[in-house]
Amino acid sequence: MIMDELWKDKIFWTQEKCREKEVEPEKSDSDFGQTINIKEIRVPDSQTTGLEDEEADKLSEGKPEEVDAFKSIENKVIGLYFAADWCIPCQEFTFLLKQTYEELKERISPFEIVFVSFDKKIDDMKTFFSEKHGDWLSVPYKDPLVDVLKSKYEIKAIPKLIIIRDNGTIITEKGRKDIQDKGIICFRGWLQKANLSATKPSEKTLDSEKQDETKLVENSIEKEKTVSFKENVSSITIE
Repeated sequence: MIMDELWKDKIFWTQEKCREKEVEPEKSDSDFGQTINIKEIRVPDSQTTGLEDEEADKLSEGKPEEVDAFKSIENKVIGLYFAADWCIPCQEFTFLLKQTYEELKERISPFEIVFVSFDKKIDDMKTFFSEKHGDWLSVPYKDPLVDVLKSKYEIKAIPKLIIIRDNGTIITEKGRKDIQDKGIICFRGWLQKANLSATKPSEKTLDSEKQDETKLVENSIEKEKTVSFKENVSSITIE
């Protein structure tokens, strides 16, 4: 299957899709001048009217809850992240992956992560994604694309980070190990193999990365110590 066709007409969730909305109820005489914050769980789109959707969008701080799949990853290095909340190694690696992702985004690197959930319940997936992941994207829960990606990349154990081009071609199946060993430095190798056609990072950015390479490696090691994370942390077999 051609991956360009696979992404066609698909959407990815953002973390905003999985967060509860904070609202303030209107005051009544019984409130005695006090306002109490309550949680409001977003009603599925199929149960709302167009007007209600518009009001919900105004409360979402300008962030879309869904984005076009291909446009969001086009001409970028993509990390397909297969994981689940019930998997302890996944929770530990997610922390390290989030730090790496945030550092790369600060450098305006053409990189995006797409979470592919192995969670057994949608509530578990939403909590895991919205509270513990970086500000990246997710394949919608139980979307047929989930099974297609699991099958195409032969995922037998999690956590698993597959680095690909936007056409689905694999750059490396060892994204997790690369990050554990090298931190953000591994992105240089991924970017070279990706051979992106659009604007590449500026020479200043690349020079800065080169100058900071020793420091970054040291920081990566310290981060692994902070989270008690070793490169040989076991994966969980899902067969």
